[in-house]
Amino acid sequence: MIFKKTISRKEFKTLTYPHMKLLYNVALRYCGNVFDAEDIVQETYLMAFNKFHQLREKSKCKSWMLTILRNNFLKNYQKQKSRQKLSEIDYINFLKTSLSVDTAEKMLEKAMNQQLVQEAINQLPIKYKEVLLLYYMDEMLYKEIADALEIPIGTVMSRLTRARESVKIILLKQMTSLNNIVNVNFKTTGTLKRK
Repeated sequence: MIFKKTISRKEFKTLTYPHMKLLYNVALRYCGNVFDAEDIVQETYLMAFNKFHQLREKSKCKSWMLTILRNNFLKNYQKQKSRQKLSEIDYINFLKTSLSVDTAEKMLEKAMNQQLVQEAINQLPIKYKEVLLLYYMDEMLYKEIADALEIPIGTVMSRLTRARESVKIILLKQMTSLNNIVNVNFKTTGTLKRK
């Protein structure tokens, strides 16, 4: 019996470990911070190890793991929704861009654009957000996304189209609201005057 478990562990490691980076990247996109992403990936591997005997086709290991990851995320989503997410990634990105030779104005504009796009993506319903992230960020094919999410390819394509349109609409609304910001001038007397 011990010999069989050892073989199973080796097989589990051989089949699942090559997908760890992908799973982490997907979890990071789902969660928005490294701490929750690491937790979900760890939960995913633990659950996958315990249910490894249920994997029927070894060739579908990646989509099986992505399905477990997605289910773990959805299970924890309601709990995390109410908590404030840490913005460690934004801080790291800021540090990276601050080392460049761009002017402060260009850096601010670039950071603002990235933040607007991220905010727009975060406003999407999960079913659209996950398809968009898997397609663009993880460069998965329609078939791979369909297998991972256990939905038809046509549904993947329609959700991707709706996600793109929704992001476009959200960004247009954000840009309109940014253009309508009240201008404030400071007088020498210290009072504010609105134009």
